[in-house]
Amino acid sequence: MRAKFAVFLACAAVIMTGCGGLIKAKAASEAAIHHFHQLLSDGKFEDIWEEASPKFRNASKKEKYDEFMSALQRKLGKVKSTSNVSWKVSTYNLTTTVLMTQKTVFEKGEGTESFTFEIDGDKAVLVGYNVQSMDLITK
Repeated sequence: MRAKFAVFLACAAVIMTGCGGLIKAKAASEAAIHHFHQLLSDGKFEDIWEEASPKFRNASKKEKYDEFMSALQRKLGKVKSTSNVSWKVSTYNLTTTVLMTQKTVFEKGEGTESFTFEIDGDKAVLVGYNVQSMDLITK
């Protein structure tokens, strides 16, 4: 009976440790989104580019990225508020990935943002960004 209880406690400890990692990954991603929004609102696109993962930088040419970010800021303006719509944390081959979807209100419109981060220690590193907004298209 004691052996079964010891196995149960060991399993519970592993599960609790894993859940703590999930919560930390989510918190790191939320902090990264806040930082991203500050840089976006301040027009510091170069900082976003430099801080992002090489995977992010290899997905598009720098000129296209600059054009997109300039249009995003020009058409939607600064970030006023954002809230989580959904989030998912997964680990595969020792890489933790966080997908976060945000409902974001900008000065001149609103949109749904999707962020993909990889966790590096206690930090979330941007791997992907997408925004869907009718205001971005029509303005």
